[in-house]
Amino acid sequence: MMDFEDAAQRLARDQQKLRGRRTVAVSAKAKREADYRKKQQEKMRAERQRAQRQQAHWKKYMTACDRQLGVKRLSTISESLQLAPTSIHGDGDKLALPSSVLEFLTAQEEMTSSPWMFRIGLVHPEYQYPQSMLLQTLKPDEEDDMSDDDDDHHNRDQPMEAYLDELAHKYITYTHGTVVEFTQEEGHVGLPAPIAAALIDKHRRRAEHQNFVVPLKRTQDPSAATASSQDEDTMNVHDDDDNKTPGHVAYGAFDVPDMAVEITMVRLPKGKGCTLKPTTEAIQNGFYNLQDVKMVLEQSLIRTRATLSVGDTVHTWHRGVKYDLTVSKVLPATYHAVTCINTDIEVDFEAPEQDQTTMDTTTTAMEETSTKRTGQTLSGGRTLSSSPTPPAAVARPPVTTTAIELIPEPPVDQKEGVCTIQIRGDGVTSSARRRFDIEKATLQDLFAFAASNISHSHPFQLVTRFPRKVYPVGTKTLAEAGISAGQELLMVERI
Repeated sequence: MMDFEDAAQRLARDQQKLRGRRTVAVSAKAKREADYRKKQQEKMRAERQRAQRQQAHWKKYMTACDRQLGVKRLSTISESLQLAPTSIHGDGDKLALPSSVLEFLTAQEEMTSSPWMFRIGLVHPEYQYPQSMLLQTLKPDEEDDMSDDDDDHHNRDQPMEAYLDELAHKYITYTHGTVVEFTQEEGHVGLPAPIAAALIDKHRRRAEHQNFVVPLKRTQDPSAATASSQDEDTMNVHDDDDNKTPGHVAYGAFDVPDMAVEITMVRLPKGKGCTLKPTTEAIQNGFYNLQDVKMVLEQSLIRTRATLSVGDTVHTWHRGVKYDLTVSKVLPATYHAVTCINTDIEVDFEAPEQDQTTMDTTTTAMEETSTKRTGQTLSGGRTLSSSPTPPAAVARPPVTTTAIELIPEPPVDQKEGVCTIQIRGDGVTSSARRRFDIEKATLQDLFAFAASNISHSHPFQLVTRFPRKVYPVGTKTLAEAGISAGQELLMVERI
């Protein structure tokens, strides 16, 4: 009996020791697991804090750059507006915005910051902030215990490369402009043709946006709704109402993006200089033969432009001939855009790339210009640094030194292929009418006839009323240009 009790007691003691050892082993394992989980949680918390500091650093940098660029809110909801584009008449960079924008800016006492300028862009539908590698490489300090005011002061003068690179990822393309009126329908923005063309121009895009297809649409200038339909007498060449203007309907006959346009209020620096690059078409039209480039640039920079952005196309006209110039550089170059209001701008000219690549083959066709005109001051504060001296090895078209003689009118008994054209409008001294053989007469003959009946020397273009069509000067015959036999009324419009 005693042996059995002793054995039971020994077994109980052994089991108790075994349970104790197991408890110690389990406790040690649990402790190791708890320590591991704690370290993982601390690591994840540290990573979240680093990510939060990184995000906060990026945000402070972008906010500081926005402040440096003068970004202002356009509504109580957000800084930018997403508006549906529609087309309006205009040859420059002036938008039409809803009246609510004016009301908000007035309430915010922004009247003193006029002229108001805006960044106009198409946001890529797949954009996710941040995408710029330059922005992502910006690292915050390890001990970021500065106040917001200190950070703002620290970031205010930071370089803008990462900021501009992020904008280039955000927007398919963007440009800048000012406002002409606040009469647009709510939720819409009116775009003139140059801005609409800039937004859909593939040449302005980054490589990763080249394949994106911007949907297009054609809208109608809302001001056309106020113009009553004209009867056939409006088109009659015997109409003597010289004060009538071309109809508004066709002013909207150009493509605009069929997607929302983001409008952001900014403050651009005053321009000090810019470099303009004539297009191939401008060179073919004789840009390098112009004797008074100052007047040509005054027409484009003073009358139509308030801003200049790198990549913009400045449309210039001289005596009915169009010369397009691409903005390849602006000074200061901080934002790749400047304002040209109330400032002196030194203008330089650059050779088109396609001409630079064919320098060796065009040297023999080159006529060097040995002198330059410097220091010409454009009215309105702009300065032209030099005349458009052709760059080396750029082929120039021959100079026409003799005036164009009008071709004779067709015989009185000729009935077929004859169009009686009447020229009316700004500066026409009298009711100028002449018969043309549409198979022989060219647009150049037509412009020569119009110029002989105009009292001013301003650049002009010839247009029809309804439907509106603009006729450029050129060597096409009238028939090739779309002018049919019969009667035609052409209006003179100053450029």
